[in-house]
Amino acid sequence: MFSINFQRILFYPFMLFVFLSMIFCGVSRVNIFFHIALALFIIATLVQNEVRVRFISDRTFLPALGITGAFLIYFSLSSLWAESSQLSSALTHSFYLFIFICLYRQSELQGKKKFVIGAAYAGIVTLAILTLIYVDKANIFLNRLSYAFPYAPDNVIDLGGYMGLGILLSAILVRETRNVWFYLPVPILLTCLILTQSRGPVLSLVVASTVAFLCKPTLNVKLLLGSVTILLLIGLALYFSGSVEIFINRAEEASRASAVRVGIWQHAIEVAKQKAIFGWGFNKELQFINGYGQTISTTHSLYLATFLKGGIVGLLLLAGMILYAARQSLRHLAADHKAEIAVIVFALMFYITQGMFIISNPREYWVLFWLPLAIIFSTPVKTLLQK
Repeated sequence: MFSINFQRILFYPFMLFVFLSMIFCGVSRVNIFFHIALALFIIATLVQNEVRVRFISDRTFLPALGITGAFLIYFSLSSLWAESSQLSSALTHSFYLFIFICLYRQSELQGKKKFVIGAAYAGIVTLAILTLIYVDKANIFLNRLSYAFPYAPDNVIDLGGYMGLGILLSAILVRETRNVWFYLPVPILLTCLILTQSRGPVLSLVVASTVAFLCKPTLNVKLLLGSVTILLLIGLALYFSGSVEIFINRAEEASRASAVRVGIWQHAIEVAKQKAIFGWGFNKELQFINGYGQTISTTHSLYLATFLKGGIVGLLLLAGMILYAARQSLRHLAADHKAEIAVIVFALMFYITQGMFIISNPREYWVLFWLPLAIIFSTPVKTLLQK
């Protein structure tokens, strides 16, 4: 009885952390719930044989932890050959990320997956509502939802990523609970996604949804009609509000920005090639002036950042995580869990043109990369018995 109650106690602070992290990006006070869950997990693993045995015997999950651990340790140690060492900080962040993935797995093993996903979904919906409340309504189409809710992600592209991820999480919740009412907030998320005027999250969502559909094509007529209706209503609202021209101008600006981003990528590759094997180290940033005269320090691509900081070795470790995620996707597919596949495809697509690096204290990287990775690494519990 004590063992069961202890595991339940472990779950609640983790669920609170997930919920609040979606709303308050990078706010350190939220992390107290993660630290509580971390401490309880370590204590449970040390003192309770049931937890320890289940952890050690989780054959499909342990390789994922091993590959992820190798990635985290390597990039932490890369601080040793960086321009300035941040070894202690990097190791701490890596340890937190490692435990985060373990905590998600423990939640699924306890049958609490729908609650963790629900916490993330509820947090994103809350963030969307708060953003719409705080945003300057007079300039809502010009500001792209910037300068709205003060605790939202700093980058409006990341905010769009939250909205896209939330839409996919709704599909997991509907399947897990058999309650279609979880689709009700999706129009709010989709509206916010469109208002960010960010192509990356939209394209990632389209590709992720397409891949999931092609895995096991099944046509849900009601869902299709509902989606088309929502898109038509949003399109009509934009048309009659006279904001279509703003979106067209934004698309033209985005096309010009794409050319500038290509220049950043070329520069990043040239710098990375100077130390191609092991990279420049954990804290390396670019020093590049783009076509607009702006000083750029980020690569605007997770994969190029990995090459820059960790070299070919770092890229191989990242590729190892992605390949094992693909292996786990087959296990999810066997259980007809297509939404989980869509989530990881969304994350991998999103970071092609976004981000600098993903090892940090809890902030948007945890939501947009590590949570999808934890979801895909944690295969359905029933399938564990089949392997």
